Amino acid sequence: RRAMMSQYSTVNNKIHPWFILPRETEIIMSFGCVRAIISQHSALIFDAHKPTIKQQAIRIAEGVQKRDHFTLHDGQIIYRHESKQKRPHFEIRMVEEIIREVCTMYNRRIRLYEPIVNSLMDRVTNEVFSPSGLHKLVPVKDSLQHFEMNVKGAIHCITDLLSNDEDMLDLLLTEKSAAKSKNQELHIKAHENVELLLEEYGRQLNSILLEIAYLLQRVQSKQDMVALSLDAYRNRMIRMNLYLSMGGISLAFGTAVAGFFGMNVINGMEQTEGIFEAIVLGSTLTGGLFLGACASYVDGSRMQRRTLENLNQIEVLNRALSDMPAVSCSARFRRLLSCRVSFKLNIS
Repeated sequence: RRAMMSQYSTVNNKIHPWFILPRETEIIMSFGCVRAIISQHSALIFDAHKPTIKQQAIRIAEGVQKRDHFTLHDGQIIYRHESKQKRPHFEIRMVEEIIREVCTMYNRRIRLYEPIVNSLMDRVTNEVFSPSGLHKLVPVKDSLQHFEMNVKGAIHCITDLLSNDEDMLDLLLTEKSAAKSKNQELHIKAHENVELLLEEYGRQLNSILLEIAYLLQRVQSKQDMVALSLDAYRNRMIRMNLYLSMGGISLAFGTAVAGFFGMNVINGMEQTEGIFEAIVLGSTLTGGLFLGACASYVDGSRMQRRTLENLNQIEVLNRALSDMPAVSCSARFRRLLSCRVSFKLNIS
């Protein structure tokens, strides 16, 4: 018990420890929030003074009482044997009720996550360009990842137990005690009921894990969509800034020429007829040609054509590689045909 308490005290409260350790006369169990020491006739649940653990202990006791006569007293579930019939395996039923309580709790939690994620998806879609739109996804994703780690811990605990036949036999405290009193050993197939029990709850936990993965994938997809929307918005802003810069440089040709002729320096062209119209027209055409060349380069029509050609080549190559048996048969047929032609030529 001291070892179990010390191990639990060193573990962060965010991630629960998961283990089912059968011993000679007891089973030490930490599954989710429930920590218990189970014997043949009683089970001691730790921290039963806490409200959440107390409610779980009451539900576990009620689940056990549906089949047998058990009472809850100060966090301790005690079996009361009032008949001479064969005693039921209290330790196995207690392990089952603890695992069932955790699985039921996780099923309720995954049902609570679904409307939260659905509401958040709609809200983020409406606030895609808001600074807080992307940050709202982070707490939900962190909570789901924390939940996923706990479910994986439970699955890992059950998987380790299923892979060890000796540990599953050691869970049968009642049968092991009866066999020991007769100087006998339990048969290896005696743990079949325990194995079926653990496999069933392992499947339930795997189903919960798949639902968590689906919700995480939805959150991740929404994050990717928001990131792509922000990238597209940023690209539009950069494109607009680029167009404004090109327009400013085009106008700069005219302003530079006007600055040159506005220096009040004699240049010999003051009395030339039509020089004003020629200068204005020349500077305007130069700026317009520069703007057209920049716009054509930014539009990238030639680059788009090259990209489409490369994509077509890649698509043709993918089709050829996806049907390799047909390509192999065709190459073999051509090789045989060439061999026959060369053989005929040699004969002739």
